[in-house]
Amino acid sequence: MSTLIQTLKNNHSQMYNRATTNVELRNIEHVGYDFHRLQKDTWAVIDTENNCAIHLHGSNYQLVTYTKILNGLSDALLKYGIGLVNTTIQFNVHPDLNYLRLRILFNDGSKFSPHAMTTNPDDKLKFGIEVVSSYDASIVYQIRTMFLRLICQNGMKTFDSLGETVKKHTTHFDVDDSFLKLEHLGLTFEKMQDKFEVYNSLSLSSGEVDSIFKKFSNGSDNKYNLLKNVLETDIHKSTLYDVYNALTNYSSHNKRAIRIGKKGYRPIYRIDNSTMDAVKSNEARDSEIERYVSSDHFIFFYHKALSNLGRNVS
Repeated sequence: MSTLIQTLKNNHSQMYNRATTNVELRNIEHVGYDFHRLQKDTWAVIDTENNCAIHLHGSNYQLVTYTKILNGLSDALLKYGIGLVNTTIQFNVHPDLNYLRLRILFNDGSKFSPHAMTTNPDDKLKFGIEVVSSYDASIVYQIRTMFLRLICQNGMKTFDSLGETVKKHTTHFDVDDSFLKLEHLGLTFEKMQDKFEVYNSLSLSSGEVDSIFKKFSNGSDNKYNLLKNVLETDIHKSTLYDVYNALTNYSSHNKRAIRIGKKGYRPIYRIDNSTMDAVKSNEARDSEIERYVSSDHFIFFYHKALSNLGRNVS
């Protein structure tokens, strides 16, 4: 079985070399040419190969190198028999080493084949593992399971305790513990696909779809109109799954809706690329979705879907 590290070296050498750049944490006591002493304990993540500071942190910060994360993940995959045959790897490290994102997607013929939705066998969900981290504190360390919806190339992620570990880089964080959940990765994927089948069992009225978009947008007309634009189904014939997919489309694609035209006229919105860094935008918007799907508003619809599915089964 080829290890993750060997695969990254062979097929993603530029990103791997960037990720394994030597970094260290150094205490900073003075700043400026006249050496003003800092009042608080301050530490800098230093890129020692290029002799530059990546970011400053407080005394509770723990440096968890990308090398340690990749080695730990590679060892865990080997330990739990999760092979890389018939997988796709997406690997991105910022040129300034600010952040890292690694995705492993399981294709047909791999250990975890894609799941075909019950109502539409052509609508397949590809399983995946995603790891993100940063040196500049812009992204907290996460290892999570995910789906890629093949019918629209839209990443779909689950945000509950089934498959996600979110940790800040503090002195109490042990990155090796985060890989323990990979032991039961197959069960995690099964629970995730069951949840999406529940979502898909509930048809929503146009008013309910509108209610979800407005609640999620929290008063932002631009966000509300962007969600209506990325909804891929007729608003009168959409399920909770379709609406959830619109939310993940919003997070996975770095787009924004911009109002154009004169005031006093019916507003028109143009969909444009966002100026925010794509990876950081993705993480920030993922957090928005995580908060919303955990809210009473979305849970109400999820429980309604569960009840509806139960009646159909009986």
